[in-house]
This record gives sequence, C-alpha cells and structure tokens, in this order.
Amino acid sequence: MKIFSAEQLKQIDEETIATEPISSIDLMERAAMACTKRIMKLIHMEDELIIFCGKGNNGGDGLAITRLLLERGFICHAYIVNYTDKFSADAETNYNKLKAVYTTSYSEINSLADLKEKITSKKYIVIDALLGTGLNKPIDGLLKEVVTFINANFIRTISIDVPSGLFIDKSCNGNENIVCSTLTLTFQFPKLAFLFPENKKYVPEFEVLDIGISFETISKHSTNYYYTTKQDVSSFLKPRNKFSHKGDYGHALLLAGSKGKSGAAIISSKACLRSGAGLLTLHSNKSTVDALLNHLPEAMSIEDSNSDYITEIDKPEKYDAIGFGPGIGTEEETQTVLKKICQYYTGKLIIDADGLNILSENKTWLDFLPPETILTPHPKEFERLVGKQDNDFEKIKALKQFCLKYFCIVVLKGAHSAIAFPDGTVFFNSSGNPGLAKGGSGDGLTGIILGLLARGYSAPKAALIGTFVHGYAADLCLKKKSMESLLISDVIEELPEAFKKLEE
Repeated sequence: MKIFSAEQLKQIDEETIATEPISSIDLMERAAMACTKRIMKLIHMEDELIIFCGKGNNGGDGLAITRLLLERGFICHAYIVNYTDKFSADAETNYNKLKAVYTTSYSEINSLADLKEKITSKKYIVIDALLGTGLNKPIDGLLKEVVTFINANFIRTISIDVPSGLFIDKSCNGNENIVCSTLTLTFQFPKLAFLFPENKKYVPEFEVLDIGISFETISKHSTNYYYTTKQDVSSFLKPRNKFSHKGDYGHALLLAGSKGKSGAAIISSKACLRSGAGLLTLHSNKSTVDALLNHLPEAMSIEDSNSDYITEIDKPEKYDAIGFGPGIGTEEETQTVLKKICQYYTGKLIIDADGLNILSENKTWLDFLPPETILTPHPKEFERLVGKQDNDFEKIKALKQFCLKYFCIVVLKGAHSAIAFPDGTVFFNSSGNPGLAKGGSGDGLTGIILGLLARGYSAPKAALIGTFVHGYAADLCLKKKSMESLLISDVIEELPEAFKKLEE
C-alpha cells in the first residue's frame, strides 16, 4: 500500500474527479459514508456524539457524517467552528443539506465562551472533522482554543482522515496544538506521520478506509514510502516443491550466544528452523551448544574452542546465509570474527544485537559489508550507528542515506518497523503489538529472517516477510494470551499458524 504526501493526495483527488464519473461532492459523500459505516460499528445507539466541523473539506466530511448518522437514528450534533468566514464549496453544500432537514442538529461556534456555554457535559463521543491533510502551519486563534477544549474535556475522540493540527509530511515537535485522537479513520492510504513514535499521543490507532480511488489513478503516482499488508506478504511466499529435499532450502549458520546469554541463541535458532531453513548450524560456546541439544535437537552445532564466547569461524563460504549477533558479546576476538565475515563472506548476511554494537565501534567495517546485508537495530542501536536526529522525519532521512551509502537493508525496529532499501524505498510494517516489547523479541526476528534467507528468499523479501510474520504471529498470540504475558517463545510457537494463514 502506497503512502503519499499531502500534495500527492490533493492531486489524486483531483484526478479521480476529472477521470472518473464522479463529482467532488459525490466523492465527499462516498468518504463520509465509509466513515459513517465504521463509526456505527464502534458506538451504541444510545451514545451521544458531537461532531466538530471546520469550514474546509474536512468539515464538509463532518457535516455529511452528521447527516448520515441522523438519518440512521443516532444521536449527534454538529458544531461548526467559524475560524473563517467562508466554507469550501463542498462543505457549504453539505451544510445546506444538513440545515434543510435537521434544523436543530447543528450550532455555530464563534468564541471559546460560546463553546463553553453550548457544551457543558463531558459525556460525549467526539468526532474531529476540523482540519484535513492540507495543513502546513500550526493552528492558532479559535481553532487552537477548540483543540485545547477537546483534549481537556473528552475521553474518546475519533478523527476523520487526520487528527486536526497534525502535519503529515513534517515533524510536529514543539507544536502541541493537535487533537489527541483515540482513533483516526483515514481515507485510502496511511499517512507518513501516523507511523512515527513522536506522534503516538495524536495517532495511537488508525484504520484505513477504502473510498474507491481507482487502481489506475493510484498507479500513476510514485512514492518512496509503502505500508506492508498481509496481502502483500502473502503474494511474496513461494510454495515448496513436492520433490524437494532439505538441501533445497539452504543451510544457515548462526553465530550467537556467550556465557550467560545462551537464551538469545536458542530463541534465534528455533525461529530460524520454524521459518523454513533446510539446515541450521549454531556456532557458539559450550554451555549454549549443550543447551541447544535439549531445546532444539533438529539443529546442528559447532562448539567454539573458547568456553565463554565465540573466537573463530570455519569455512563460512559453505553456508547459504549467516546470522551474527544475538547474545554474542563484544569481546575483541568475537569482533575479529565479524570483521572476517564482512571482509570475506559474499553470501546473505544478517547482523543484530551485539553485532551492531561492534559495527558502531568499528564503522570502517561497514564499507566491507556484502551487498544487501540486513541490519536489524532498535532505535538506540541505530543511533549508535548513525548519530542522533532531532525528530522521526530526520531519522527516516538518515536511514535512507545510510542504506544508500553502504548498500545495505536496515530493519529499524519499532511499532511500525521501517524496512529501508538501498534504492531509497522504505516499507513500514503493519503487524505486531506492544506484547513484543520484551527481551528476546529481536533475537526471534533475526532467526526468522535468517531462516527465510537460507530458504531462498532474496534479502529484500526476507526482510519484509520476516518482519511481518514476526508481528503477525504475535498478533495471533493475543487470541490466547494477554500482551502483558506474551513471550517470544509464544510467538515462535505461533509461527506455523502465521505461515499457514499467509499461505492460504
């Protein structure tokens, strides 16, 4: 699913109206109906709603939603905020439609005192339809007062298309005059700002509503940003050949674990084999190798000559894919092993955890990474690699530059993990939940991607599939377990079901 800028969204709307047999007011009605149908599933007939409407097209959506809800017997009242004298043409049309039939179901707000006089209860569910995606400067005046009033007085706010006051193409750091929605119902495409942690209090949840923009219109517009969906990932999967054997699905080498950190290696090993690798060899210290036999007899192992940590590697060229880092430590001899891999191995490589910490202390080694090496940092590990940025938009810019410079793939982990490629494209992941915010989750992701690399997927597809299926398996876990109790072991046990559903 593509992610577009505000200017592109405007162009797409204009092209839809120009090329399809639909007027702008009918397109607004279509969008309002999509919102109304969703809102009706989120509320009860006895709930009371107030709809804050601006005077632009977002306000027009709100006025149409008010009328459609009233037609269906819901209790709602529109408040039109007069921050300007003029309606947009389509907003005025919907104002007149509402006024013609429901003469007592709307009021006008001209001042903060007016607002406080008319709304004296905090029991309402709020629909925010003040401002849309075209905003390019912080709001002030009456709009600012209304937004402050909404945030201070109501628990549940549903924003239409975008929380009013939020920029979708640039950072809002330092600007807090933004509606804190509990849910945003956005049209056709996710918005880039929705995917960044800095906007978590404005967009904690969002849903994309299809308003019927044609595939032909969407395909004409290019973008560097995408949102990975279940349908996308399902289309990437390759079926197994009935005449295949284990050798057809690759041999993975995992260098992981050290004294006191055997768990990371075991987690990663299990995830690797659960993700399709034909063979797996774990190279680790003695205690980790001993633990492997008890936990995963399907894996092979190499015991390092050092009983505490990894100091050597033998014939890396014979493996189809190598994973390095989970629980491995940063001893000098371990660092030398990674240096040798970077310099001499030419196959598929994924580096995580302490492997990333080693690279951050030896940045010249980045120049030796095999093409399309996958790095899987969490935000602090990424900061060690590239430095600190002022906001999430700057962070994504730095991420793209890093991947271009070193011709690598980076999975920047988070609520919507960003998977960036050397060609400048960035895919944001749509699966997963906060139950993954526990130790071991990253080790599981490394194992999943390693298994996919060994199994024969290209590095870009392994990164996309692995990140999605990791989160998807965690989502499936919530049918049986709470987020609080979720462990990465539970997620790995759910991988077979996740792959099965994707294959179907």
